[in-house]
Amino acid sequence: MTDKVAPVVILTASFGEGHNSAARNVAAALGELGVGVEVYDPVGLASPVLAGLAAKLYGEVTTKFPAGWEWFFEVTRGGPFGPVWWDRLVGVGSWLEGMLRERRPRAVVSTFPLYPHFLGELGRRVGWSGGVWTVVTDSLTIHPVWMSLGVTGWFVTDEFTAEVLACAGVDAGRVEVSGFPVPLVFGGLGRGEGRAAGGLRVLYLATTGRRHARETLGSLLRELPGGSELSVVMGRSGERLRGELGPLVERLGGRLRVELLGWCGDIPERMRWADVVVTKAGGATVHECLAAGVPAVVNYVIPGQEEGNMVLLERLGAGCRAPREASDCGAFVRSLAERGSLVLMREAAQRHGRSDGAMVVARRILNSMELKHDPGVSF
Repeated sequence: MTDKVAPVVILTASFGEGHNSAARNVAAALGELGVGVEVYDPVGLASPVLAGLAAKLYGEVTTKFPAGWEWFFEVTRGGPFGPVWWDRLVGVGSWLEGMLRERRPRAVVSTFPLYPHFLGELGRRVGWSGGVWTVVTDSLTIHPVWMSLGVTGWFVTDEFTAEVLACAGVDAGRVEVSGFPVPLVFGGLGRGEGRAAGGLRVLYLATTGRRHARETLGSLLRELPGGSELSVVMGRSGERLRGELGPLVERLGGRLRVELLGWCGDIPERMRWADVVVTKAGGATVHECLAAGVPAVVNYVIPGQEEGNMVLLERLGAGCRAPREASDCGAFVRSLAERGSLVLMREAAQRHGRSDGAMVVARRILNSMELKHDPGVSF
């Protein structure tokens, strides 16, 4: 087969890590199948300055003023979700129209809910009729913005979320339970066995506000059993946080083996190593914990979209929420270990977790384009 096929275009946005994570992992899976992929952030490309300000505002509001985000999440349920006034300022519609005219992809996959609301009208305008697929990156508490009627199909993380979409009027035949598109490496890691004796191995993802991270770390350092190993991932804010967290480790960490890390690319392996992950309830992280078969103790939930991720963990029995006060987190984790709850959560995570979400999405899209994979064909 020698026909050149236009690539699949994946659309994402830098509001939280889940959208970008899902986009990267679906792109990797399509690449494994020999399909050419182009990944874009239309908001960032259409208006870099405004996108940067909006992403910063999102981070500030969700970590420092969560009640404000909860209000926004609820008040916007009624829409409109298409080319409203702010799009005229940002220019997302114009960018998407230009992309369709130039690239003319066989399929567009959106991991951010906004774009499908534009693509139907824009496709008619430029004579493009490819498929539009939405990868929903959260569970259960699904904002109506995800439910654009012009979508070819939806991929969701679990059966409960599929039921939510069906109850909202989405055709169940167009919804596929794929699991979250976690990194492909999870498929080859196996599952952690847990620690037979001694202290705990704790992975703490310190991605909340600085004060919250400081109080959480202090509680872990004080309360974890002696001999425990604590790996703290501070993400891209690592150097800024290190100045606040480093002195805590020096003062309180003598009983433990502690490492402070900035951004690191081996999170799947670290989850596989851990007895428990302490984290906020982001869609990507929650499902990565499930894929690794490791319990998640959630110490922060962004109101609205992340609440459903927390509910899913509890329904599956694979995680639980820490006390509201960050200073109580360490004692709570220790008590879970002492009661044997972490063992039960691990067993539940290993029963329910899945690592094939990205490949399920990729194969479905490939099939939708009526193409059969041939290792000798370059798409």
